Amino acid sequence: MVLASAMVSFFSVGMTFFVVPPLIGQLRGLFALSNLEIGLLMGSIAVPAILLSLPFGEALDRWPPRAAGLAGLAVMLVGAALFAVAPGYGWLVLGRLVFGVGALLLNLLLARLLSMAFAGRELALAMGLFTGVYPASMIVLFSLHPWLVTHLGWRGEMGVLAVLVLLAMPLHALAVPACVPDGGAKRLATGSHGLPPALIALGVAWMLYFAAFAAVPTFAPEWAGGGAAGLLMTSVVTWVALFGTPLAGGLIDRTGGADRWCIAGLGMLTVTLTLMAAGALPPAAAMVAVGLVASVVPPAVYSLPERLVPTGRVGLAFGFITALSNLGTVVGPALAGAVRDATPSWPAVWATLAFVALLGLGATFLTRPARNP
Repeated sequence: MVLASAMVSFFSVGMTFFVVPPLIGQLRGLFALSNLEIGLLMGSIAVPAILLSLPFGEALDRWPPRAAGLAGLAVMLVGAALFAVAPGYGWLVLGRLVFGVGALLLNLLLARLLSMAFAGRELALAMGLFTGVYPASMIVLFSLHPWLVTHLGWRGEMGVLAVLVLLAMPLHALAVPACVPDGGAKRLATGSHGLPPALIALGVAWMLYFAAFAAVPTFAPEWAGGGAAGLLMTSVVTWVALFGTPLAGGLIDRTGGADRWCIAGLGMLTVTLTLMAAGALPPAAAMVAVGLVASVVPPAVYSLPERLVPTGRVGLAFGFITALSNLGTVVGPALAGAVRDATPSWPAVWATLAFVALLGLGATFLTRPARNP
């Protein structure tokens, strides 16, 4: 029941996270936005996590999970409403920022609850199902966007996304326990220790992965031809990840070595972006490859914090890696947008992102799971 609730709540997060790419045409025409501004708008939803992930993560080791999750969903609802009625670019950014605060709280809470509920038994599979909801939300959004924007307008489309957040609340209240025993005590017993080097390396790799990956769904629709055809082509990433993520999670559980799966995923992302920069990979093949990467890396990364820190510090560990991943989410699309503004050359954009992915690959070699005390 907790897993089902987590998937529904995370679906509502993903629907709003990915709403910017299909709205680029409408927003650019209405607000006269540059590519850099679009990149910043896409990434602004992640800004709160840069400042709040660590304090939220540590606090969630103590806070009652049901109340914390409902608070996160309520803040998401406010952010979605602000975006829907925004009269200017600043209000659009504000709506993304507010939504990002609630989404951060919910994401950290759900990751912590699943780590505790599935510790020692098919954790990577559970995380695969959980993270697989994200690409599913992108598929649904990109598929329904043409109909929604035609019949409801882009503001009406955002209103529908706000309703999804509202619908997630009662299921969360039913499925999530009011409190989780022992976590606070264990946190206090181990709270004086610093972050292990393997967790730091994991956070850096996760950050660089997101810096490279988040720019792909932002600008790949235009690279692939633009319009509905470009959105459809980019959705291949999510179709592959939708089915691949649970399968990858199951394989990780059976084979072990989640750190090695991270290495494989970042390596494949580096090669794919390099081939895109060289013009040696057509859009369909590129999106399949990126989808395979998105199938492997998230469940591998999400299954590692529980193995790297004591149970009472799992929330803090997820807060740390989430802070860095969201920094990557902010910087990646903005960096790609700035390169795109500076030159009309797509190879320059993909080559820049390939270098970022290569740095992430290097960080993964420093990640080694350790036995919890």
